[in-house]
Amino acid sequence: MSWFDNLVGERESEFTGLKGAILRYAGNAYTLVLVGLFFLAFAEAYPGAAVPLRIAAGISFVLAVIIRPLKTWLRDRQSVGASRG
Repeated sequence: MSWFDNLVGERESEFTGLKGAILRYAGNAYTLVLVGLFFLAFAEAYPGAAVPLRIAAGISFVLAVIIRPLKTWLRDRQSVGASRG
């Protein structure tokens, strides 16, 4: 298989650069939107627990939008703090 690796060369990961950032953001948002939709479906199926399930769905929808930028911001902030000492 090494002759094939030499022929093709080193392959870059598709999760690098701007494309990778967009793919990760879209994947996180998609997953959290699905979780929110499951909460809404359970709220329709179980009216007694509708209020907490609707609140959980709302939180999931908000997190779908802000979780990735927040995680990136926190990671960058920690790396700056670590480099200072």
